[in-house]
Amino acid sequence: MDLRHGRKFSENTIRAYRADMYRFFRHQHSRNLLDGFTVNEIRGFMRNETARGIDSRSLSRELSTLRTFGNWLMETGRSPKNPARLVAMPRSRAGLPGFLSVAEVRRVLDTYDGSAVLDIRNRAVVEILYGAGLRAAETVSITLSGLDTSERQVSVTGKGDRERIVPLPEPTCRYLDRWLGRRGELLTGGRADPGTVFVSARGRKPDPRDIRRIVACGVSKAARAAGATPHTFRHSFATHLLDNGADLRAVQDMLGHASLSTTQIYTHLTMERLRKAYRKAHPRGKE
Repeated sequence: MDLRHGRKFSENTIRAYRADMYRFFRHQHSRNLLDGFTVNEIRGFMRNETARGIDSRSLSRELSTLRTFGNWLMETGRSPKNPARLVAMPRSRAGLPGFLSVAEVRRVLDTYDGSAVLDIRNRAVVEILYGAGLRAAETVSITLSGLDTSERQVSVTGKGDRERIVPLPEPTCRYLDRWLGRRGELLTGGRADPGTVFVSARGRKPDPRDIRRIVACGVSKAARAAGATPHTFRHSFATHLLDNGADLRAVQDMLGHASLSTTQIYTHLTMERLRKAYRKAHPRGKE
């Protein structure tokens, strides 16, 4: 309850934290979670996770989960200290996010060109993932009142309940309007309208996993885009904007990043591409 209402974490984050705590509880030697919440137990858990081959990013998230739990124990008077704070964060090298070229994005989008209502919905989903750079959880939560295709914009509630308005390109609006014209076909038989732009085949608010399945279906038919996820389209959105001269702070606002440093990782992508082009084309690029 504290994570959802107090800290306003997303459902996906809460699910991940719950899984982390479950793994820690299974590992520790004490049957009492509080008795086993010690520096030695936490370090032993991290060593065990490392031995299992867990990558540094996941290890950092697990330790972050334990630190959040320790903070909650202190805030509620259940413990005078947070032992997880005494355990060093795993060292990790920030990896650059994957992205698709403009041609690869078009190739994936074209795989959804069908006349069936679900084909139209799926095309609209991927259109807005790329056209607005949304997360999967944000996409399923877009409300009918928050979408304005005439003004070409969408209101989004992101992480930390931060709201933002993101502009939409004309092609995305065109496919969204086409979907909205068929949306009612999935709400027959007295089904209650969930009020979200996208609905499942059963007329319900979809789950982020539904978005991942929709994307997986399309990329499986576009060989060069194999392995792409909803987040790949978000990365592609940011990379293509910066490649074409968009202001970094404007991209930050559109992505809903709380910190500019999070957005700056995309500048590394564009600079690396420039370096490769330079090394390939400049007479002294390979010296």
